[in-house]
Amino acid sequence: MTSLDEQVTGQWCSAPFDAGAMETSEIVLLAGGRGWSRFESFSGELSIGRFVWCLPSPGLLELRYTWRVSGQWGPSGDGFESVDGSGPDDELIRTAYRIGTERPPLSGKPVTALQLDVPVECASAFALGRRNMTPADDPSSAVAPYAPSVHRTSPVR
Repeated sequence: MTSLDEQVTGQWCSAPFDAGAMETSEIVLLAGGRGWSRFESFSGELSIGRFVWCLPSPGLLELRYTWRVSGQWGPSGDGFESVDGSGPDDELIRTAYRIGTERPPLSGKPVTALQLDVPVECASAFALGRRNMTPADDPSSAVAPYAPSVHRTSPVR
């Protein structure tokens, strides 16, 4: 793994940048090139999209979605209470990214931030949460096996 890969791996949370929002997002980039994004709302909506990721060139992040599950989050907030739908996904997101130190609104504490030019799960600014994550940390890991197939044709957003 290159040093660029090491800089982007981990859990990235939009919450520190979501002051007053009713939704929050998360991106998890695993060291092996897999990951997931999470969207949740105050109303209880939860959506997880699994993807494979790469850095095709300096400053460019590519997420190729392979599977998505949506439903309602459970009382613990860690996973699904109910699943409304799940299945293959073929979205491709290519976005410029920057990593640096930022001060989120309403917080005087600086964070390591991931800034994206193209929003992912309704957010474009994320703070580093945990650096070391595993597939078992995926809130949808109990819903379906973590072995999605990769689709060759994908629309670019």
